[in-house]
Amino acid sequence: MKLTQITSAQLNEIARLVQEKESLLKKISEINKRLQFLPADGRSRSGVAKTRGRIPGRGGRHPGKLKAAVLDALAAAGSEGLSVKELSAKLGVKPNNLYSWFYTTGKKVAHLEKGTDGKYIYTPVRAEKIEEQAISGA
Repeated sequence: MKLTQITSAQLNEIARLVQEKESLLKKISEINKRLQFLPADGRSRSGVAKTRGRIPGRGGRHPGKLKAAVLDALAAAGSEGLSVKELSAKLGVKPNNLYSWFYTTGKKVAHLEKGTDGKYIYTPVRAEKIEEQAISGA
């Protein structure tokens, strides 16, 4: 179709179609922007879960898992113990998480001590034997 052969009716139809196309492109652009900011894990942009109560995917999924891993690693290390940095590398846990664990949960664990060199030592067997000796000797 040549430009010189376009009728006014055809020109009006072209103008209407172009306006409709621009409107649809604008809607698509808005949808793409909303999709871009929509997180894949179901949380809102503010970081608050859309559900009430506990935030899904945050802590508590495997209660005691870190405690068991830390105590097993320290028991395997024996009387030498392990530093937080060594534990972090061995368990694949961030050092700050371990510091927090030792500050909260760790201080409640019996037979867990912090040595003078900054290494943590866990000796449940030795402590139990000392308790048994104290009871039998008394």
